[in-house]
Amino acid sequence: MPRHDREEVARRAGHATWREAVEATAHLSQQEAGRVLGVSHPTVRAWRAELGLGVAAARPSAEQLKAAFQADAGDARHGSANGYRNLGCRCPACTSAWTDYQRARRTGPA
Repeated sequence: MPRHDREEVARRAGHATWREAVEATAHLSQQEAGRVLGVSHPTVRAWRAELGLGVAAARPSAEQLKAAFQADAGDARHGSANGYRNLGCRCPACTSAWTDYQRARRTGPA
């Protein structure tokens, strides 16, 4: 992995200092910040950690993800054992998929 001259990276990205460059991209994910600054995302992670910034953009909670899944009837994961077990959906399709999955576990593949 190449070592980057922090100040040179900042200048190429249009910032006065590397600290300013890292702080200006703190709202982005590591991958997006890496593309903007022209470095790898592990480099962004290390720089953010050195400055005491969060290492990644905020992500939705598990409860928010489950609620969004359950509200979207067109989601391709409906009708799957994953939808029932991991995402907490109790629609008829997910319930049926879970029942079939459990039956196959007990009796073996059909």
